[in-house]
Amino acid sequence: MLNKMVKFEPGELEIAIVTYNRCMFIAEWLKQCYRMAQERNISISIYDSSINDETEKYIYDFKNRMNDKDLKYYHIPSNINIGYKPMIPILNSKAKYIWVSGDSRYHEFQDLDKKVFPYLKKDIDYVVLHICNNEENDEKIYTDRHEFFKDCFISMTCIGLSIYKTSLFGAMKSSKQLQCSCDQKYKNNYAFAWIGYFLEMFCVGSHKALFSIIPIKNIKSDIKIHSWFQRCYECWVQDLCDLMDSISEKYQHTESVMRNTWIYLALDSPGFCIYARKKGDLNKKSIKKYMANDKLFRVTKQIKRIETLACAEEKDLDRCLAQCVKLEIKEFEDNCYKNINKISECSKGKKIWIYGAGKGGNILMDCLIQNGISIYGFLDQTADGIKRINSFCVKKLTDINYDNVYVVISLFYWQPLIIKTLLEQGLDRNSILYLNVESNISE
Repeated sequence: MLNKMVKFEPGELEIAIVTYNRCMFIAEWLKQCYRMAQERNISISIYDSSINDETEKYIYDFKNRMNDKDLKYYHIPSNINIGYKPMIPILNSKAKYIWVSGDSRYHEFQDLDKKVFPYLKKDIDYVVLHICNNEENDEKIYTDRHEFFKDCFISMTCIGLSIYKTSLFGAMKSSKQLQCSCDQKYKNNYAFAWIGYFLEMFCVGSHKALFSIIPIKNIKSDIKIHSWFQRCYECWVQDLCDLMDSISEKYQHTESVMRNTWIYLALDSPGFCIYARKKGDLNKKSIKKYMANDKLFRVTKQIKRIETLACAEEKDLDRCLAQCVKLEIKEFEDNCYKNINKISECSKGKKIWIYGAGKGGNILMDCLIQNGISIYGFLDQTADGIKRINSFCVKKLTDINYDNVYVVISLFYWQPLIIKTLLEQGLDRNSILYLNVESNISE
């Protein structure tokens, strides 16, 4: 049965696309989404900070081809912090709801008709779409701001995954004093300014927020360049700490949310460290700065690893990387042994399946066998290409019966939708252990 298309009243929902020097991305977004938005009476605006006129020319040509007088184009200064740019359409919009979207992804409107748009008709205050963690809370409505902040912050950090009721910002629009106060705290936060303004307003009065998992369609992911990547650790250390310090009087869990963000996004993984080093943001000078102000210690325990990869001479970098990977494997192995008693106790009377038929799965298998704990097999999305590990079968998540089953996820880093898929198969959340993520999560 097809989902019913949700149609909006004029001025009810606006999609504002924030873009910078990516005309081909805007063209693809419009190709995929323009007709769908038109059918639902959703207005579209483009907030372009390009340093050439390519995007502007394309938009006006597109308006003429479509004879669309309602498609709006705004040019904004290119020197505005990326973190503040979403605030410009938020403060400018006259619509009841505004979805500030990035230019490099979109969602299927049929999915939005089913899981998101009906809530806008019910007067929800805010919608955050899924990017990672919190899978078991799909379609949950949050009324407690502290719980909402703890569960949903990671998804908030991605421009394009938030739909705001514009009246949320009414108090700030009507009070210059309040706006100046917010500007002082957040406007210069390069990476996360808009989140600070939103969280400041969300705790004024009682509000409802919806968390919804909608699959993302990426546009030209093979050539996309993150505009913040030249200062990636500057964003995820300095800017993140500054944001949390500014909201700490209004929200609980700020310190644990920072650490958990790093765990879920694997910002201290050897691979990410090397990527940041190649981009020029991780080196002797930058690591010295991050360590001197103690902010790096607030977000991660992997100080030694990051310092090693930041300070290694170029000729020694491959060797240092291999050492860090070896230590990472040892830490995972230690974590397996640390959780033996928990796995043994929680899985009593159940069949143990290991999710992940790679390096982590093999380490966990050896650990369980050495401790006399039987396993039934492995689960993996690439089961067709593996079939068996030792004497154990390898199955896809959808290929087994989950009666009396306990699943240990043995991946080194978080991956999306594994838990959600297991829950959809009927497995209880207490019968799932995400070994290397949940064991390190800070409450």
